[in-house]
Amino acid sequence: MPAIDVAQIRIEAAQLLHFYNDPEAFAKEVREFFRAHSDPLFRRSDTVSLHAPIESYGAPPMVMRTLVGGLRKIAKEYPQYTLPTVQRLWADRVREQRLLAIELLGLIVNSSVNEVETLMNRWIIELDDLELAEALAIHVGGAWILCDARLRLDRVREWVNSPHKHQRQFGVMSLLPLAKLRNFGDVALALSTLTGVMREDDSEIRKSVARVIRELSVRGPAETSRFLSTWADTIDKNTDWIIRHSVEKLDDETKDAVIGVLRGKSGR
Repeated sequence: MPAIDVAQIRIEAAQLLHFYNDPEAFAKEVREFFRAHSDPLFRRSDTVSLHAPIESYGAPPMVMRTLVGGLRKIAKEYPQYTLPTVQRLWADRVREQRLLAIELLGLIVNSSVNEVETLMNRWIIELDDLELAEALAIHVGGAWILCDARLRLDRVREWVNSPHKHQRQFGVMSLLPLAKLRNFGDVALALSTLTGVMREDDSEIRKSVARVIRELSVRGPAETSRFLSTWADTIDKNTDWIIRHSVEKLDDETKDAVIGVLRGKSGR
């Protein structure tokens, strides 16, 4: 693939604005855009799907970021166009189309929270791809939670406890935006929602759990230490893995104390 021409992508993104009030035409033009700026082969995802397989053009992240940047203003200013547009994009089982739908939907959470919630809940049920689950969680789920964190963390707990792994991934990763907020003060409550995945046997979800705990530890080291210390006494290899990969951002003394509990139980 040739070098990415950001200036050219911006020009083409501007041209796409002319189709934004026509979801069908916009979806068609966006497909052509991704086809032009991606690998020449129309690649099928390796993801095992319960439905029709997700297709992919293999668009580089820079292409997506530049396109979203060009559409950001119109998406936020005209949610009445954005809502039908994202639904049409999502209807295409193409990774790039769905990632764009997620990014655009995330831009209107504050202005159209009820409509966004309805779409988000519908898409969660359809999730069968971990990358899309993570993107939906970070760009839409996290912003939705932030509108009323205390109330909506109960909903996160339901997702985290789901028997479906893609919904569990969504629930876990929807906590990540909370960890990025400097003034977020409910770290203990957020950590408590992860109880259902502290014995998680799926390796990808385990990585996500550890990642979220690491980031939350920056906002609440004391709460994180207490949470991990409680779980460190659990005899479970998956729990051990999560804890060992969750302590990296704690201070050395706290980290040693938590790991010490893990080492101590191994000698029982």
